[in-house]
Amino acid sequence: MQRGGRKSIAREGRRVKRIGVLFAVIAGLVAGTALEASATVLQSHALNTLEFSYVESVFGADGTRKAGFDLAPGDHLVGIISVNRITAGGETIFTAGPEAQLTGVYAHKVLSVPPYPVDGGFAYDPLVPTSPLAHVEFGSPDLVAFSDGSSSINLAEILAPGEMLALWLDQGSGATAYTTAGSLANGMAAATDGLPFLSAGIGSSGYFYCHTDPTVTLADLMQGALIGQAFAGLEVMTNATGHCLASILNADDPEKGVATQLAITSDLSINPLGIFQPEASPWTLAGTGTAQIYPAPEPSTFALFGAAGVIIGLTRLRKRR
Repeated sequence: MQRGGRKSIAREGRRVKRIGVLFAVIAGLVAGTALEASATVLQSHALNTLEFSYVESVFGADGTRKAGFDLAPGDHLVGIISVNRITAGGETIFTAGPEAQLTGVYAHKVLSVPPYPVDGGFAYDPLVPTSPLAHVEFGSPDLVAFSDGSSSINLAEILAPGEMLALWLDQGSGATAYTTAGSLANGMAAATDGLPFLSAGIGSSGYFYCHTDPTVTLADLMQGALIGQAFAGLEVMTNATGHCLASILNADDPEKGVATQLAITSDLSINPLGIFQPEASPWTLAGTGTAQIYPAPEPSTFALFGAAGVIIGLTRLRKRR
């Protein structure tokens, strides 16, 4: 073989080696990204629907749990939430179980309740005066202590200013099970165990309100009737999902029509155990709902592949020269 041919083969070998090392580095970095929570929890470029159940109680302006569920301005609704399943593209991509828990806490302050003055009269809903449903508007919670008997929690130790919802992901054989029984503090501790996943609040453009049926009775509720529905569009405040989250509309929201990163719809009902055996459960209300988000890959991932393309391009250019 001629000497020039050996040099050409050697250069080609070094070029292949450089490209191989480059792709090995890229693969390692992408794999690192894949180890984020979103790799096993969220699906990119698809609407992800988080199906959840929750319990909550009404706390008066003094921070103590109220026996019933009548609301007044200054009251707080504080509760815990468990994501039972996540679906995307028609497939189930996450199911809660002994080794996978996506749970958290949410809290909101009652800003206004009916009746609302409208055109010289009063209405249940200021935006739709003819509606028979009562409109209740919520805002960011006060980060103070709330108590149920001898058990108490301090939201200042759980939420940051402006946050209304925070989720934690707990995976592995030691995952802490979500529970609605026991004390207020124990339920909150179990729901907030794990690694931070995301948090959200009203921010500058979000909203949170509910529509309730003022004619529903306790007997109706015991038969499965709903108190009403809640609708929220929240801005994500902290994000450890491994994805950027696009703004979307809440398709169920009948009034606001604002696009946010987290769209929530939930049914409002009661927790009979919390009403009739409050020593067994500190939560008076319960329900189910969905939260929707639309994840996209982190910009750093695109930048990584972009850098790879530039380096490979330069390598090819050098070869031509």
